[in-house]
Amino acid sequence: MPIPRRIEIARFPGNKRFAITTSWDDGVADDRLLVACLNKLGLKGTFNVCSGKFRHDGVIQNEGYLNASEVASLYTGHEVAIHTCTHPHLALLDPSAVALEVLEDRKRLEDLVGYPVRGMAYPYGSYSPKVIEILRALGIVYCRTGERLDPCFPPKEPLAWPTTTHMFSRGDPDDIGTRFGKMIENRQASGVYFIWGHSFEFSRTDSRESEIMTLFKPLAGHDFVWYCTNIELFDYEAARQRMVIAANKRTAYNPSALAVTLIVDGKTIEAPPGQLIQLT
Repeated sequence: MPIPRRIEIARFPGNKRFAITTSWDDGVADDRLLVACLNKLGLKGTFNVCSGKFRHDGVIQNEGYLNASEVASLYTGHEVAIHTCTHPHLALLDPSAVALEVLEDRKRLEDLVGYPVRGMAYPYGSYSPKVIEILRALGIVYCRTGERLDPCFPPKEPLAWPTTTHMFSRGDPDDIGTRFGKMIENRQASGVYFIWGHSFEFSRTDSRESEIMTLFKPLAGHDFVWYCTNIELFDYEAARQRMVIAANKRTAYNPSALAVTLIVDGKTIEAPPGQLIQLT
């Protein structure tokens, strides 16, 4: 086989054009219906939850919040992430209090879901350079803000990660489906479409399920879209950054634990985790 002329590392698995990810705060009972709707549509969510507000086996600590016993099963297939124990303004706390809020929430959530919890969203969107410094020392991979930026990924600062839009597109004349439709009209376009919000912001009426499905259905079912959680997005980006392409273009080595998609002279090739592959 001839030596390839061009080898590119795909932005997303399978060389998808877009990635859609969502982020939801607080861990409230309204998440039950939202998760059911996301599952029907094939969308994925990251749920940033406050473990200190959970109910426990009939003991109501905060009305309207989930019971701790249902967290693992409810969010199966999605991501559970940190939102601190008690939802304070982190920028107003001393460093030890910031660390305690984050680490205690992380430990409690890991006890519930059984995997390392590495992502986070800021309560009230409140943070500072000092808070970022603390989170970095604690090993947090990313932390979502309430800010908006297009493109939003990869962020210059993963611990101050902006979004594409809020669920109800505040400040934007288009709803999220219309805006996404305009994005994909450009066949050359590619990027991350990142939506955030709270499940309790949907109406508390019998039409709530219809409202959720109507809002998100335009985003679902596209074969050119990778539907992922927040941490999956960061993990794939880390893996693609570690790919080693030989200078002579004959081989490629993937040292990570995730498969990475390569585009070799226009042909899509998967580089399996931990393997050296021949390109010629």
